[in-house]
Amino acid sequence: MTHTLAWMLLNQSQSHVQQDDVKQQPDLSQSPLREYCVTLSSGEELYILAADLKDAAYDALELSKDTNTQLIDVRQSNGW
Repeated sequence: MTHTLAWMLLNQSQSHVQQDDVKQQPDLSQSPLREYCVTLSSGEELYILAADLKDAAYDALELSKDTNTQLIDVRQSNGW
């Protein structure tokens, strides 16, 4: 099952959104966001935006913890 970033954002819990408000906002002026494909042990493939692979990996790990699944893979999506 494949979900878009919009689906993920619409389905975040209110507590997760409040936690995000506390986090420091990244400096997006230095590097553009890229799309990454995250594969979870449930078989789901989710697409997230991140500045680099390291940020994508950390975000994917948090996502896997939030959904009680294991993180299988994070890879940059093919550009068009």
